[in-house]
Amino acid sequence: MSKMSQSVAARVEELLREQLSELGIEIAKLEPHVIAENMKCDVFSDDSMIYYWKGEPILRVEPDSTQEGSTSWRMFTKDDLPTQ
Repeated sequence: MSKMSQSVAARVEELLREQLSELGIEIAKLEPHVIAENMKCDVFSDDSMIYYWKGEPILRVEPDSTQEGSTSWRMFTKDDLPTQ
């Protein structure tokens, strides 16, 4: 399993905040139970993740591992996600 650094995790959080803001959601007014009810994350066997808000995908995070063993993370916001 690829380990996500604190700086990468902080970037994921920043992008999630941006995506919610673009949806017109006032982040500062969200209560923890509202976030827990509406934010879901699917984690796949390749360590990629998709974050959903109210069932809609808003962020995909994919590991990009090199032969040397290092991993960088690619992030795709809802505008970059392929349509189903």
